[in-house]
Amino acid sequence: MKWRPPSEGLPLLALVAALALYGVCQSAATQDARPAPAIFDPDSNHVWNGTHGCLFIRQSADGTEYGIDALDPLLWQETRHLLTGDSHRNALACLDKFLRSNAERAVQDPVKRAIFQRDLWAVFDWAAAGDDLPQQRRELEPRLAEVIRRVALTPEQVRALPDTYAAAIAMHQFAPEYDPRNPQQPFLPPDLFRPDGPWVCLSAYSEEPTAIVHFSGRSRFLAFMRLPSGREATLAYIRNLRSSSEPPLLLLNSAPVLLNLALLQFPVGTQVALVRQVIVIDDEGKLVPTALTESLQLRVYQAITPGTRYTNYINGPSSHDQDFFEFRMNRAELFARHSGGLVAMHPGETEYATFSTHGMDAFESATPLERQSVILDRCRSCHSDSGIHSVQSRLQWMKRSQDVRQHDNDENHRDPIAWETDATIAHKLHQPEFKLLQRLWDGAGLS
Repeated sequence: MKWRPPSEGLPLLALVAALALYGVCQSAATQDARPAPAIFDPDSNHVWNGTHGCLFIRQSADGTEYGIDALDPLLWQETRHLLTGDSHRNALACLDKFLRSNAERAVQDPVKRAIFQRDLWAVFDWAAAGDDLPQQRRELEPRLAEVIRRVALTPEQVRALPDTYAAAIAMHQFAPEYDPRNPQQPFLPPDLFRPDGPWVCLSAYSEEPTAIVHFSGRSRFLAFMRLPSGREATLAYIRNLRSSSEPPLLLLNSAPVLLNLALLQFPVGTQVALVRQVIVIDDEGKLVPTALTESLQLRVYQAITPGTRYTNYINGPSSHDQDFFEFRMNRAELFARHSGGLVAMHPGETEYATFSTHGMDAFESATPLERQSVILDRCRSCHSDSGIHSVQSRLQWMKRSQDVRQHDNDENHRDPIAWETDATIAHKLHQPEFKLLQRLWDGAGLS
């Protein structure tokens, strides 16, 4: 995708102007009078704060605001927010105000620009993924695309973005390892990314990302495993699983749905992790990975209860074998350069979940407050089977393809993190939402 400077983006800007003249852009008087959270600038009236708040903040029936610093926008498949009524008019007005005032010049901090682009890109993908209300979506999409383009960083700026996980480790704010005597104490492994360390990045070395269920293309998801005996034991265990004649699932009525209990089990004390890191679009139109960590989920197996052939998940006999931990990016902490912006989620902390839901909008249902879920319990909903059977990515990295065997036997094989990054980006390039973003950015198909 060839990205052009603002002076060459006339088709997109012309469309935005035409829509404004047509009347879809309402005056600022239609916008919520409440000040936006001061995330990107201390002034709550700053246009970046206003634009972000307009797209991210949701209100419950009693007026309580949610999503101020949510990792992802509170938007679901069936959401009508931002597509109808005042919320739609306000969104258009905020985006038009940003564009008319050349607000991309108002914030120069590369980290803030990267996160702002990340957030608007998520809203764009949500808008582009729906089929209903096509006119309203077409009104949002070019505006979002233009703001995303304007705040893009240069390749040099992207390369200079900080490693926020390393920054969090350097602050020594969190325990460095799991403490079985204090199993609720959050910990950050300092050697998680060390190439020769005890943690092994799990890769299927295939065209699909290994953690495909989590795929968005706006982030890379890296799965890691650590057996208590260290790196060599972990590598040996993974090789044994891959070389085994046992498949991860058994057939039931010709469908692979039964857990294969003959799989070699890992020992008590094994840990697994899932890291999510930002991918940005630079001003040359390239998808580029960063070390801006959005979240880290950790699971520690303090017991291995024998499983059953059927998936048991939350109510199964092994559902309490693990201790769950999660860290998430907090924008204020990140921009203040404090602990890499990572904060620990605590037991009982709740949220309106958007990942792996039925697509119904929590704020547009009759009883939204009943749909909040405990953050640390959500991993349990998919990862509670016995030991290795709870590691869902095994369905990818256990594939015994020739490529995998070759990589297992080659001590100098390609770095799995680089492989996963390339697979994620290649997969994203073929997604219809990204192709639409490319067309809008290049000014194709606009009238």
